[in-house]
Amino acid sequence: HSHLLFVMPPPPRPAKSGSKPWLKGEVDDLVSLSNLDEAILLEELQCRYDKKKIYTYVGDILVAVNPFEQLSIYGKDQQLKYNDTVKSKEQPHIFAMADQAYHNLIRNGKNQCAVISGESGAGKTESAKLLMKHIIYLCHSGSEGEDIEQRIIEVNPLLEAFGNAATRMNHNSSRFGKYTELDFDNNGAVVGAKISQYLLEKSRVVQQNAGENNFHMFYYLFSSPSAGALGLSSHKDFPYLARTSNLPKNCPAMYQGVTKAMDTVGFSPDEQSSMHGILASILHLSKVTFSEARPDVSQVSSSPKTLEQISNLLGIGVADLTSALTTTSSYTRGELIKKTFTCELAATCRDAFAKALYGRLFEWIVKQINELLTPAGMDDMSEYLEIGILDIFGFEHFEKNGFEQLCINVANEQLQAFFNEHIFQSELEEYRKEGVDGSNITYKNNQGLLDMFFARPVGLLSLLDEECRFPKASDLTLIDKFKSQFSSHADYTAPRTSEPSFTISHYAGSVKYHSDGFLERNKDELSPDVTALCLGSSVSVVHNMFSGTEEDESTKSSTTNTARKRAKTVSHQFATSLKVLMTKMRKCMAHFVRCIKPNTSQVPKKFVGEFVNRQLKYTGMLETTRIRREGYSFRPTFSEFMERWGILAYAPTARITATQDTCKHVLDTSNVANWLLGKTKVFLRYWQVEQLDKSIKMFHDYAKTIQKVSKGFVVRKMIARVKQRKEQQAKDIRSFITSLSRGLVKYSEAQNTQNVEDMRRFAAGIKPKPAAPPVPQKSEKELKREASVLWWKEKESPKGAGQKNGEVLPWFHGLITRQEAEQLLKPRFVGTFLVRVSENRFGYTLSYRISDRCRHYIVEQDTRGNYKLHGVPKICSSLNALIEWFSRHRINKEGDMLREACGQFVNPDTGIEECNYGELLPPPQRGGKRVAMPPPSDSSAPPPIVRRDSKPPHLQPPANRGAPQLPHVPRGLKPKPATTDAPPLIVRSNKPRF
Repeated sequence: HSHLLFVMPPPPRPAKSGSKPWLKGEVDDLVSLSNLDEAILLEELQCRYDKKKIYTYVGDILVAVNPFEQLSIYGKDQQLKYNDTVKSKEQPHIFAMADQAYHNLIRNGKNQCAVISGESGAGKTESAKLLMKHIIYLCHSGSEGEDIEQRIIEVNPLLEAFGNAATRMNHNSSRFGKYTELDFDNNGAVVGAKISQYLLEKSRVVQQNAGENNFHMFYYLFSSPSAGALGLSSHKDFPYLARTSNLPKNCPAMYQGVTKAMDTVGFSPDEQSSMHGILASILHLSKVTFSEARPDVSQVSSSPKTLEQISNLLGIGVADLTSALTTTSSYTRGELIKKTFTCELAATCRDAFAKALYGRLFEWIVKQINELLTPAGMDDMSEYLEIGILDIFGFEHFEKNGFEQLCINVANEQLQAFFNEHIFQSELEEYRKEGVDGSNITYKNNQGLLDMFFARPVGLLSLLDEECRFPKASDLTLIDKFKSQFSSHADYTAPRTSEPSFTISHYAGSVKYHSDGFLERNKDELSPDVTALCLGSSVSVVHNMFSGTEEDESTKSSTTNTARKRAKTVSHQFATSLKVLMTKMRKCMAHFVRCIKPNTSQVPKKFVGEFVNRQLKYTGMLETTRIRREGYSFRPTFSEFMERWGILAYAPTARITATQDTCKHVLDTSNVANWLLGKTKVFLRYWQVEQLDKSIKMFHDYAKTIQKVSKGFVVRKMIARVKQRKEQQAKDIRSFITSLSRGLVKYSEAQNTQNVEDMRRFAAGIKPKPAAPPVPQKSEKELKREASVLWWKEKESPKGAGQKNGEVLPWFHGLITRQEAEQLLKPRFVGTFLVRVSENRFGYTLSYRISDRCRHYIVEQDTRGNYKLHGVPKICSSLNALIEWFSRHRINKEGDMLREACGQFVNPDTGIEECNYGELLPPPQRGGKRVAMPPPSDSSAPPPIVRRDSKPPHLQPPANRGAPQLPHVPRGLKPKPATTDAPPLIVRSNKPRF
């Protein structure tokens, strides 16, 4: 083609440690090997694993083999190495992938995502944690970034308790997909995070496979102090937990960790109690049984005590619960039709209710966590850059595979298609578009299998949903329908016997699925009566869980035709969630981490070659190796290429147009060979990018040298000016001392003259004039107080400190002492706070109530007029903004927050609110009304809650304040002036607003 420029290829690129033979286990990037097949790949990984080198590159992909032990390769010294470094310079590491993702985000301004895949127990969750840890380290966000990281770490036990379960492959397997998004501003500093959950395995709540457990939190609940009150004695009493022989040994410790995580997120004690009650109600629901009152008409046959227990926990009526479990209501042409369930349908309704309660609770928890991780003012996330980290369950293949394994494996099939699309399809499409010959690159495409699952209306999942709508459908009729539709499909194998099963040829290998329970587990139909029941719950958490959902909307429109409306099945929700996830990931530049599980025993120093080889096959690593070695993985446009590497051939000030010729000149100058030029892009192999980066690093080093020299010059000039200023100051001091000495001589002469005159007047009998009475001297404390008042009036009052819309905020107090502040706060709730003007310095002090005492923080001001708490890094532009920030964020590691403003002292005799900031405000703001006092309480009743704007009668202000207490003056009469010069106490005109 005339538009392509081909360069003669260089000699074959040798392995990193030299041409063959290479040292086994010492090649960091296996693509660099001239010969790489299945046996060599497996041998290299095993040799590196034996040397505790658990990370290996295969081109742009990182392979991580789980060591099942703690390794000392994640400290600060290691993090220092992986900071904007060339990948080949250091050993393969998960930190290197974080470094690559972060600096691509900064350089290109494009969102990034890390796809971490592998079998259950391969270390995906731990890899995600390490990736996030290093990204936050790289962005240099200081305490704010570390705080976000710490919050994510602290809430992790909560997510694992509700979203993880013990399976046959992993005792702590994630049964949901987690996509963690870190948000960055334009400077590359992390500003917030968000967690999205996908594909929660809700069917596990009501049924588990043999040898597997329910979600962890159900078992932790039996270690709760309120287990007895919740009716939880033994887990064996509940059918949903019947498959578990014994409770996990670490339940008490894990329950404490979950409780701590709930406190961190900010769940109130009432919310935590409601969450416990919801979990307990799910277990009690499993004890609800049904019998036939008459043919095809069910009735609840379980103990009335069970129904009463569930009703109390969920805040609903017993009769309403019974009706919702045994009947359903619908509207046809505006007419209400009520239908009674059969026993089978009633049991299905019960299980759907249990799954809905758990699923909605999990969604509500994730929502609360995101409110903790997302700072205020970040509603519009489109203006922030993003790095997403996907941690999702891996491919599963058991002796008997059911509906859950099908969903999980289809999700992994979709991720493999995303991998193919990113690595292979996009590359071939780019070749065709740019006129580059890519016919030598081939790969296995699994799009046909995905079409078999997701096609409409005859896809496998669509047929499954259709079969669920037939009353007399069974698992056998489902298999017959699959067989008639897909028997000719290359990836579907029908059973040769009458066994209700079928086989799918996945990218990871063929898996045989048993259809037992497919229809039952796919149904997630929640009766409108159940939804209405939960919306009317007196427990706010239950009501909030069901409000705003599609079922809620259909329940509100009670007169519409609901007879034909069907609830979404599990497979439909699964497909929708998967589509949303893939749409989000396709907008990002992807980085891939393949986690490998070395053995099934989960023990260190054991590498089972056959087991690992099977994982390598279904991850497509050999195919990836071949294409990465043969293809051009990096394809920047001409302008992007010149912007990044143009300086290698042209001066920084040169105005160069990005064309084929200019790009070719840069490549020739850099001694890079074996590249291609397309119509609009440069085609480079992945190692050529590193070669160019190494060349441009020299210019970066030159820039650093220039900066070093220029900074040294500036500092030397500054030191010279300081020395000159010092010499001038010394000269001025000497001149001042000289003039002072002269003044003292003149004063001494004048004094002697005065003494002579006094002696003369005394001898003449002239009496001196009586001296004027001495002016009373103010104490140091009074002078400091006056200075503080003057400072506040001149500096702070114009800024609106402690004021809003002309009114004093309820937390603002005048020049009161520390003891007076503690007297005001002592009877108040934990978190009650006030800000007082300091008597001894120009500034403020924040005081607030904690469980057993009061805590005080000095409010500091810098030279720019910004405000911060001493020892706390957060800086705000105003005092009001600082208080507002800590009303929504923690002050310290103990979790202190400002929850309620402390009002002023209310005189118990007159009911007047006496404010202590009178000397700070001008006279027009003085005056007020009587504040209504709460009625006296019965002595036998518990002590009343102290109003946020009042103070108990027994706490009186100190007697030595220097200003008398103003008596109450009826409206219309003027009070007598005070007998001293001290400012009067202010009587607020109304109660403070919060």
